[in-house]
Amino acid sequence: MTPQPSGPTAEALPRLPWRALLLLSGAAFATVTTELLPASLLLQLSDGLDITPATAGGLVGAWALTIAVASVPLTRLTARVPRRRLLPVILLLLALATTGTALAPSYGWALTSRITAAAAHGLFWSLLVPTVATLVPPARIGRAVSVVLAGPAMASIVGIPLGATAGAALGWRVSFAALAALLALAALGIRTLPLSDAPQQAVRQEGRDPALWTVLGVALAGGLVITGHFLLYTYIAPLLQQFGGYDNATSGILLFVFGAAGVVGTVGAGSLSDRFPRQALGWVSAAFAGSAASLLLLDLHLAVAVVVIAGWGLLIGLLPPVFQMHLLRIASPGREATSGAIGITVLNLGIAAGATLGGAVLDNWQAGALPAVAAIVIAIATVGLVVNGLRGQRTAGGAGAEHTADAVLDGDDPGSAAPDRSAAEAGGVRS
Repeated sequence: MTPQPSGPTAEALPRLPWRALLLLSGAAFATVTTELLPASLLLQLSDGLDITPATAGGLVGAWALTIAVASVPLTRLTARVPRRRLLPVILLLLALATTGTALAPSYGWALTSRITAAAAHGLFWSLLVPTVATLVPPARIGRAVSVVLAGPAMASIVGIPLGATAGAALGWRVSFAALAALLALAALGIRTLPLSDAPQQAVRQEGRDPALWTVLGVALAGGLVITGHFLLYTYIAPLLQQFGGYDNATSGILLFVFGAAGVVGTVGAGSLSDRFPRQALGWVSAAFAGSAASLLLLDLHLAVAVVVIAGWGLLIGLLPPVFQMHLLRIASPGREATSGAIGITVLNLGIAAGATLGGAVLDNWQAGALPAVAAIVIAIATVGLVVNGLRGQRTAGGAGAEHTADAVLDGDDPGSAAPDRSAAEAGGVRS
């Protein structure tokens, strides 16, 4: 029997490098706040730059499209640059570009600065988790990554409402200037860390991927769900104020509810996906379609708005982890990283498509039409995901029965392999 690790052995593991992890988490908080803030300041941006809200939404779409196009090439281009030098430079570039947004005299200037910031943001996030992995032993990677990713989660419940409130009271330029200062401070802090380079990636798999078309289909469906979400979220300010009739202060409270519910959803995503690996993504998508439709009730009463906004936030917290875990499970062995990269690219294209489609809806109809269009888009994706889940369940059932019969004939315990498989997959997602 192989000896199992004892309690003292686990306790002997080195402590987490809290200073480094908290600095990286703070930097991630600042970058995600910078990414999402324009959606909550859309009306102020449109007034300040003398453009329509739909045109201002292009700042969100351009950001996502830039990340989808530029992240992989920039990561390859900077692969030989030491992380201890590269990460602070990226954050300083983000700070300068965000300063450019704060000072923008025109829409063209603001768009250029946002595209520059998006390229830096995409590179930062391509390097973030691999960098965290170099700071801790393998047994602690999951915990370390969870500490760092707490920053982006807090961006939704602290950074965005705070930025929106400051923007409403002091002007949107002040909010972006404050973020630029925070990014510069993060760059200085990370510059002091003794970071090392990430280990070399495994040799890329050769030959045709038998699961490629399945991965692409699921990724495209997930991208449609994100399209529906950002069709709404990009224009959440006019949705709450023009359609719902809520003032800036109340809108800030509703944004806080949205972010807090998202954190709850993220916490519960792993359990849902592990328990229902084939069905979870389709179920979340179906609930998302219903949630989008329920936003048509925003203008009934504040209590109703709190409930439907909380449901929406809960589902967007659930969706990305469930989606990523599903892609991991259907990927061919050795192709998990490629599957994940496809997912990230499609999701960012979905963000851009959502911002563009939402702008067209806003230009041709009123903000009240956004929930109905989003629900239709997400419902289309749901059909594909539910059918895929049912097909996968039948396939897995047949394969499972065949495996069980083989195991019984061999004298093995037929249930022993399943928990190991699930644990390995969950660990892969966390790290």
